[in-house]
Amino acid sequence: MLPITDFLSCTDVLDEFDSLSYHQTTHAKTYVTGLAAIRSKTVTGIAREVLPAGSDRALNKFITEYDWDEDQLNHERLEELQKHGETRWSQDGYIVIDDSVIQRTGKSLPGAGEFYDHSEGEPVWGQNLVYAFYTDEKTSYPLAFRQYEKADDEDEEDEQETKYDLAREIITELEEEVGVPADTYLFDAWFAHDSGLIEHVESHGKDWIGPLRGNRQVTYANKERRVDALEECIDKEEREVDGETYKIWTKTVPISKLGEVRLVITEKVTDEDDENPVKYLATNKIDAPSAHIIRSYSYRWRVETFFEDSKEDLGLGDCEVRDSDGASRHWHLQMLAYSLLRLGPEPSASERLVSKASSLRSQLEHGLKETIYNMFSWVRDQPDRDLDGLMKDIDHLFLHSEGSL
Repeated sequence: MLPITDFLSCTDVLDEFDSLSYHQTTHAKTYVTGLAAIRSKTVTGIAREVLPAGSDRALNKFITEYDWDEDQLNHERLEELQKHGETRWSQDGYIVIDDSVIQRTGKSLPGAGEFYDHSEGEPVWGQNLVYAFYTDEKTSYPLAFRQYEKADDEDEEDEQETKYDLAREIITELEEEVGVPADTYLFDAWFAHDSGLIEHVESHGKDWIGPLRGNRQVTYANKERRVDALEECIDKEEREVDGETYKIWTKTVPISKLGEVRLVITEKVTDEDDENPVKYLATNKIDAPSAHIIRSYSYRWRVETFFEDSKEDLGLGDCEVRDSDGASRHWHLQMLAYSLLRLGPEPSASERLVSKASSLRSQLEHGLKETIYNMFSWVRDQPDRDLDGLMKDIDHLFLHSEGSL
């Protein structure tokens, strides 16, 4: 059994969303509760385990047939997050652009194909989503996504949108429609490779930080060379950044396709387990201290935690809907479930001790343990109640599921 009273109270914010009718709001609450609380996060599993869905027919129609705008729902989700201090975005925050492959086996799933999975180091069969993700020192949550689909034949290849194109679409939406104030975009080496994407960010007056591949050409001392070859002929200075020891070298230099940018070559001395301790960070933050650039780029890792949490605990890869619009709605509702967990009640003193946990799973498990402890304390303080009466009062606080976190 999984206690969900706190999560259910968070779903009440959906009552204020204009994108959903009264009955659609009920279905949305059912769906996101299922994503957060039960093991089987398919339409059938959610309908079976979460009341008041009753049967999967109505819930399936909500996902695939009912008339509601998931893009409007997403904008309302982001607006709701801005009403709360702990989730309100700021100019000092960061927007991470990254993609993730959801490994699947079905050949008829919308957009399914063979994609290179960086976490596996090889091509896998699945679905590929490009995300924008907001993060700062106090919170993190997804902003928007696009599904990347490969062309079915050669005739479609010329019109096919690349992942770079999808990233530019997302950035345009965030800058011109949503108005996210964060000053800095963070990329991995793959997205940082596209100069058009970099130019698109700069056209909106924003900064960016991204790593370079070792073969990127850099002009230094009037000679063009690979950045990894440059690393071998410079002297790095050892410095402390947030308790970690780095060897650092930095200079503003011309880099192929990027022009004059700030280059920071950094080697983490204290991490013996890192297979690639040397990183080549490029940025248009010409005057920023090296420590700021290194510290800022460390925030990119939070999107990886989001992908891990979403796949393992929130049903990112569990959608069995064969309809592309239905799959898109599932992924939008998954982002909503993730965000509602961020809007949980004010943490207790013991919860604050684990607030820096890297994984949402750790926080959910801690919340479960504390709720069970509080329940036992409540039962102990009811000495005159019979067992049947106590169980009746307790039962409505839980969802019955096949397993628990």
